[in-house]
Amino acid sequence: MLAMNLFNQYRAQVLADPGRYITSYKQVFDEVQRSAAQYKGKPVAFLYQPLFLSEANIQQFDQLTQKLYGILEKVIQHYLADKGFRAYFGFSPLLEKLILKDPGYKIDIPIARFDIFYDFESGSFQFCELNTDGSSAMVEQQELAKIFSNALTIQEFKKDYKIYDFELFDSLVEVIKSKYKEFSKGSSQKPQVAIVDWLEGKAPSEFVEFQKAFERAGCQAVIADPRGLAYRDGKLYYQDFRIDCIYRRAVTWEIIEKADSVKGFIDAYLNGDVCVVGPLRSQIAHNKIIFALLHDAAKTPFLTQEERNFVKNHIPFTTIFDSNNPDLVEDAIANKDQRILKPMDRYASKGVRAGRDHSAEEWLKIIQEEAKEEYLLQEFCRVPKVPMAFFKDGEAKFRECGFTIGLFMYGGSMQGVYTRAGVETIIGSLTESYSVPSFVFVEK
Repeated sequence: MLAMNLFNQYRAQVLADPGRYITSYKQVFDEVQRSAAQYKGKPVAFLYQPLFLSEANIQQFDQLTQKLYGILEKVIQHYLADKGFRAYFGFSPLLEKLILKDPGYKIDIPIARFDIFYDFESGSFQFCELNTDGSSAMVEQQELAKIFSNALTIQEFKKDYKIYDFELFDSLVEVIKSKYKEFSKGSSQKPQVAIVDWLEGKAPSEFVEFQKAFERAGCQAVIADPRGLAYRDGKLYYQDFRIDCIYRRAVTWEIIEKADSVKGFIDAYLNGDVCVVGPLRSQIAHNKIIFALLHDAAKTPFLTQEERNFVKNHIPFTTIFDSNNPDLVEDAIANKDQRILKPMDRYASKGVRAGRDHSAEEWLKIIQEEAKEEYLLQEFCRVPKVPMAFFKDGEAKFRECGFTIGLFMYGGSMQGVYTRAGVETIIGSLTESYSVPSFVFVEK
């Protein structure tokens, strides 16, 4: 209950002396505009509001992510070993070939962000997204936490609490270096690294921060578009820069969609001539069909009863949606306010539709016109809410906000927390939502 007490304490402090906090917010706002906390080239939208966490929360997050990690590893290993099981995913021949390729190191999901809905009062939680393919937003947490740490919002608590946040850059570089060492059979050579994603104009600030982190660790690093990679003489190059290791941020579905333009990358990967972190097999857990398969006992007989109970209690019920199946259509219509339709493999909440946000007529149109193929029907999860501060037009107000907590997983262990909050039903970068820096508070 420490976290809820801190939320309430912060609200009381702000409302007791709003002028001081408004002044502080303006200073923080100016700092954020000049910082690396950017999304698509623009400063991130944020709330002058910490997410308060206790050490007990962190311990619980670590336990729940370890349980999920074990389940996902089982699924991936079963995919690799069982051709019949692979068919449930419906991946293209090229993607299947890339997934089956041994990446040269043991862990299948070296980098991930598992997003949850978390109720501070009851401790209950539901996984809402498994981001194992191009996980992002480290820079938002890092930069906002750095700025907030010196601002009134955190300073006021320091007399009573030890407060810390999360290191998300150097720690990830160490994981990537360790995977390269494994890939290169124990080589002590420091790899030349390419941070690879689709680039349109200026490189994202997050990539620049990672480039700096690699250079701090003694690794030369470039930021590259996969379309600009050339494979020759058994080596992968970006211009004249030899690439030993790739930190892959280019998402899988785009690699498959644009395969003809990234042939150098694909060939080097399949030939084992470049270390890629994360591997293409992380797509098994990233594709949203994983939720439906985990709920299907007939397709996942390898899960234990304890693991089934974990899935039942902490992953919203999900099934593959078939608009030609009258029973599923009837269920979606009859339970509109308790259903969500989402595409199997897109990101940033793209294409996600919550029934409660639409009229009956609009919902029927979505079912008939949008959700024709490769869609999932999912149980709507109640989004927990806490009071969060909004500063606008010289006023400080608190609104009940829903929020998602993203749990960064590096090398199979939880490394940090990223939070987004909003007043909409769907919380994501395509809706009106805000970054909220996360801190752990320990009573002195």
